[in-house]
Amino acid sequence: MHLYSIDKSKRNYTHPSRPRYAFLDHSCIDNKTPKKIKVISYNIKYAKKISKAINMLKKEKDLACADIICLQEMDPEGVDKIAHALKYNYVYYPSVVHPLHGKDFGNAVLSKWPIVKDKKIILPQKNKKNLQRIAVRATIKISKKKLMVFSVHVKVFLKKKDRQEQMETILNSIPKDITHCVVTGDFNTFTKANSRATIAPFIEKEFNIASEDIGWTFKKWYLLNKKKTPDHIFTKGMKILSKGKVVKRGVSDHVPIWTELGF
Repeated sequence: MHLYSIDKSKRNYTHPSRPRYAFLDHSCIDNKTPKKIKVISYNIKYAKKISKAINMLKKEKDLACADIICLQEMDPEGVDKIAHALKYNYVYYPSVVHPLHGKDFGNAVLSKWPIVKDKKIILPQKNKKNLQRIAVRATIKISKKKLMVFSVHVKVFLKKKDRQEQMETILNSIPKDITHCVVTGDFNTFTKANSRATIAPFIEKEFNIASEDIGWTFKKWYLLNKKKTPDHIFTKGMKILSKGKVVKRGVSDHVPIWTELGF
């Protein structure tokens, strides 16, 4: 039973900071700033195949021992299982109780490094009867550096101006003193127009596309297995050292994407 305010007609968690789930006790004692960090973004469909996801995140060489993992379509139990199995700190905010399965549905940021601040960013939408979407923002202390990371999940059907407004909401939430930033997640950019409306605000704010040219990240039978690229990683104040994806489709309809970044 949920103790937080929820509109039963919408099933949206409209409170600006609750419910919130977190585990912040894992500590990194390395005082030396690493030459590179690895960031992963992964939409694990409805948080269904958590054991398989853990196995892949642990054993795939391009995913293993990542510094930061951003997850979408998660419930609190799935996030907690992944974080404890792989020894990550985490913060998780559900956006809604999903009508298809009746469970919490939201985003998480997992980190080997300390998470010192976090926030739920409710993305604006014109029709309040729709299921809301959010971004989860986490400030991570990596030795003497401070990195702000967003895990984002955007709707499929959005008008160009509404999509741009959501991207600007994310960008405007970044404090002026933040010089290192990563925004990643499932942006549901299934059309060229959606991609342009998503990417343009980041380019205007001098972000680079760390996931550029990695190709498709999603395909599904009901789309005639057409390959699409809804998942992205944007970064600012970081050097893009490498990037890629792991084409394993037994866990989700998305594949995980990753990038290695230098300060």
